[in-house]
Amino acid sequence: MRQPFKHVFRQEWPLILVILVPLVAAFMIYPSMPDVVPTHWNARGEIDGYSSRAFGTFFLPLMNIGLYVLLLLSPKLDPKRENYAGFAGTYRLIRWLIHAFMAGIFGVTIAAALGYAVDIGLWIPAFVAVMFIFLGATMNRVKFNYFVGIRVPWTLADEEVWNQTHRVAAKWMIAGGVLALVSAVLFSGDLRFMVFMICILAPVLGATVYSYVIFQKKRRGS
Repeated sequence: MRQPFKHVFRQEWPLILVILVPLVAAFMIYPSMPDVVPTHWNARGEIDGYSSRAFGTFFLPLMNIGLYVLLLLSPKLDPKRENYAGFAGTYRLIRWLIHAFMAGIFGVTIAAALGYAVDIGLWIPAFVAVMFIFLGATMNRVKFNYFVGIRVPWTLADEEVWNQTHRVAAKWMIAGGVLALVSAVLFSGDLRFMVFMICILAPVLGATVYSYVIFQKKRRGS
């Protein structure tokens, strides 16, 4: 049954506000932005990429709006759309995490572009690590679908493999996110980047391998 527009808007307006505030802020600060805006930093937190003032100011807010539309429509496009009812609250939380993350990245990068002393090499990994922790906490509640979760051939081929993989991935992602956050605070430069990437990638790769192993075991058993 379709939800009435008023009910949907009542659920969505706080998230819409989170998305629109950076866009409004972008219009307000645009006149103060430099002609060339830093938009990329290396592992040491040093600027190594620039863009135009318009692109550097508006790209992230507009990308966040695009993601909002994509994430709002994804359940309607998913062949497993009926399963979203089983994790509607979790899916809403995932959307909040993504949009809050994008707003945070916009905030620190704009602050750096305006000349404030912002340690991008610390803040960006810290934001990613925190989001990774919270995403990990949602993984064991994500039902079988084609858009959200550990989507590899073996999990998509078998719902039981999907469920087992996500229960394990949840624990590994939380652990990896915590270690990544600690590494972002304790280390710096290339060492920070290397340890951080290991902490983030290892849980995902590990869960992928785990899904393949249990899929093969189940297939041999049947």
